[in-house]
Amino acid sequence: MAALAAIGAAVPAWTVAGAQSVLTAAAEGRNAPGGTAVVSVRGGTKVAVVTTRETSALVTIEGWVDASRLAAKIDTFPASVDGKAQLRVRASASGTSTILAELRPRTGVHTLGKSGTWVRIRRSAWIPVSVLPKAAATAAKPKAPAAAPTPAAATADSPQLPVGAMSVSKPTKLLAAPAGKAVAELATGTVVQTIAHDHGFAKVRVEGWVPERELSASDSSLGSQLTAADLRGDPEGTRGKTVQWEVEILSLQTADPLRRELARDEPYLLAKGPGAENSLLYLAVPPSLLTQAKALAPLTHVLITARVRVGHSEPVGTPILDLKSISKR
Repeated sequence: MAALAAIGAAVPAWTVAGAQSVLTAAAEGRNAPGGTAVVSVRGGTKVAVVTTRETSALVTIEGWVDASRLAAKIDTFPASVDGKAQLRVRASASGTSTILAELRPRTGVHTLGKSGTWVRIRRSAWIPVSVLPKAAATAAKPKAPAAAPTPAAATADSPQLPVGAMSVSKPTKLLAAPAGKAVAELATGTVVQTIAHDHGFAKVRVEGWVPERELSASDSSLGSQLTAADLRGDPEGTRGKTVQWEVEILSLQTADPLRRELARDEPYLLAKGPGAENSLLYLAVPPSLLTQAKALAPLTHVLITARVRVGHSEPVGTPILDLKSISKR
């Protein structure tokens, strides 16, 4: 399979840090708290606990899978489980080793290396806090950051940095999305709060001051800073949000029964974006915009306003948005 040719070298540029913990019981892992189940993790499996949110914990599991069951990339993942059945994750590259978990069909995974006919994978998912030992769940709870040190004191190896915070080691651009356009420049020593990771990029929160005279009112209903990754990662929290994005139109299509969150024969634009983000999108077209949508040539870049219908749709996790307006760039 061509998609597996480079798996041995496909090592993500980021790693997930977290306290190692052993599950006290089996658990369903979901793509977001209360979201779609992507993996069933067996009791006794060791996981890395990244963070907790109320009754859910984000954990990461690593193990070995049969390479013949891996298919092409899906969303931001370099590989995915084929659509045949659940895929067992084992402790070592052997069909007789301990089963750690079962991945659902069409679940995306990160690939770490290859041994013969086996591939080592990594997958993060949200599980109930109740299946973690109490000490591990407590240690992973987000803590309120302490007062930020001054830029002069905030070096990359500074032991005074607040929990969950990091500092910028050299001047760098703040991007609107992974590989997207720059919206600001951060100076060396700027303290930021990391809140998410995506393929070598960290989503950060930074605080600072600007002159009031340089501020103007904005439309607070627009979630222009939301990315497609945000929609897939928090489908419930982003449902109903309005976004204003630049996207690339690929084609006008009609929904088939596999597109479960679209009505049968509902017209939609298959698009890519937003901006430089390489994510597929389904843009449901209302009757009032159908003529305009039909006139769009493939690869046309447009500015859209749309409302999030589903952040992570079945069967492949593509976000679905209801179009409100389209304008050519």
